[in-house]
Amino acid sequence: MLINLFLLFLCSNPINAQNAVPTDSIKTEEHPVNFLELGLEYYSPSHWNRQIKTVNINGLVGKEVVPKIGLQIFAGATITHAWGSTIMVNEFLKEEQYETSAIGIGPVILFRLQPLTISNFSFSIDATGGIILYNKLFPPRGDIYNFMFRLGGTIGFYIGDNFRINLGLRRMHISNGQGVGAFNPFYEGEGLSLNLSKEF
Repeated sequence: MLINLFLLFLCSNPINAQNAVPTDSIKTEEHPVNFLELGLEYYSPSHWNRQIKTVNINGLVGKEVVPKIGLQIFAGATITHAWGSTIMVNEFLKEEQYETSAIGIGPVILFRLQPLTISNFSFSIDATGGIILYNKLFPPRGDIYNFMFRLGGTIGFYIGDNFRINLGLRRMHISNGQGVGAFNPFYEGEGLSLNLSKEF
C-alpha cells in the first residue's frame, strides 16, 4: 500500500512532469549535406571547322544550400587536355587550318538543381563556369586563358548511404571573350560526364 502511494506521488509531482520529455517531441538536428566529387568528361567537336577533342578531370567540394528545391553549389578545379585542328582567319584574312594541343587548369563553380529523387535515382541540371589557364596560346591565335562553360542533365544512382554515381550529357563552350565571328578562337563540344560523389 505504501509503495503504491509513493509511486502515485512521483507520477503526480510537477517537477518530474516538467522534466519528462515526450519522445515524440524530440527532434534530431538537421545538418547541411556536403559533397565531395571526382569526375571525368569527354567532349567531341560540334563544329566542322573546330575539330578539337577535350578530356576534363574535375575535383569539387559542394553543399546543399536550398534543400526544398535541391539547389547545390560546388567549387573546385578542372584539369583539361585538348587536341585537334581548327580553321581560323589568318592575318591575310584567309582561312587557314592549324593543328593544336594544350593542357590547362583552373578554378570552377558548379550549380546543380536536383528537384527529383525516385528510389535510388536522382535527376538534376548542372551548370559549370570557370577560367582555365593553358600552357600555350590556345586555341591558335587565341590567348593563354579561356572561359569554360558547361551545361547538361545528370542521372545519379545511389550506391549505399553516402555514395552516388552520376552520368550526364554535357555541352561545353570554350572562349576567351574576343567577340563573335571567324576571328574568334572559340570552340565547342558535346559529350559525356561520369563522376563519383560522396555525401558527408
